[in-house]
Amino acid sequence: MTSRRVQKASEAIREVVSMAILADLKDPRIEGVTVTFVEVSPDMRNAKVHVSIMGDDTAQRLCLKGLQSSAGFLQKKIS
Repeated sequence: MTSRRVQKASEAIREVVSMAILADLKDPRIEGVTVTFVEVSPDMRNAKVHVSIMGDDTAQRLCLKGLQSSAGFLQKKIS
């Protein structure tokens, strides 16, 4: 059972990452992305962001590579 604090942190991270992907990322590979949910560890040191990507296999792979290259930027937005 997750604590209310972890659930609130998870929702806040989901909102920040979603908005950053929509508004701040300029990478043309990143489009059609929806942040579905975020898993936050009980000690709140780590979070895993789950996404859904629209498009065919090639577009999904390109988008995922774009997101991976933007990971540092997104981590800074969260902190």
